[in-house]
Amino acid sequence: MANNTVILMSLSPLSIRLFCDLAARSNVIDLNTSQGAMFYRGDDIEIDIGIGQSGALLTSLGNVASVTCQIFQSETDANPPMMSATVLAANMNLGLTQSQWSNNTSPFYHAAFVFPNSQTAVSLNGQATVNYWLRILAQTTDTPAKLITLLDGPVTVKDGPISAASAPPPGYFRFYTVAGNIVPQLYDPVSGHYYNLEIDTVGGARTLSLGDTAY
Repeated sequence: MANNTVILMSLSPLSIRLFCDLAARSNVIDLNTSQGAMFYRGDDIEIDIGIGQSGALLTSLGNVASVTCQIFQSETDANPPMMSATVLAANMNLGLTQSQWSNNTSPFYHAAFVFPNSQTAVSLNGQATVNYWLRILAQTTDTPAKLITLLDGPVTVKDGPISAASAPPPGYFRFYTVAGNIVPQLYDPVSGHYYNLEIDTVGGARTLSLGDTAY
């Protein structure tokens, strides 16, 4: 008797897989497609990275505090990033081996940045395709902490399923670099600005508060 069992496959986004080579930081090539990094606006995406130098993966990374992936309007944009995600060392695979990275076998990467569709719904200003600027940087545990650019270059964003008539909703929580430090910020929909989330001591008790400086 024939076996008519149907195995259902789960559909998930194909990650953007980037090798952050400290000796070639402008080489933004998606290893899963062998082409420049790109995504469709309004899609859920994942960016997986391996950190290395001169083509070789750096293993046993011991002084990484966090890595941050940001997308800006342009290379010289001084405004806050349109998209930003930070992965702390506790959620990284700092012991990734060269074999695991080369063979794309679990656990695949040093860090994975997950961007929901609400964040990728960036404006394309009526154009079908726009080249924006991707920057990935690391913060170390050194004293003082060091910020190190791991990858820096263009990323292509193509028009997707988001209506051009609707503005993308802001991310109400984000990590942002202020004075060389990565700090958490909350969005105020009334003012349209972000404010630093701070810990203050009031009456001997620690409390959360928002800073006064708008970003």
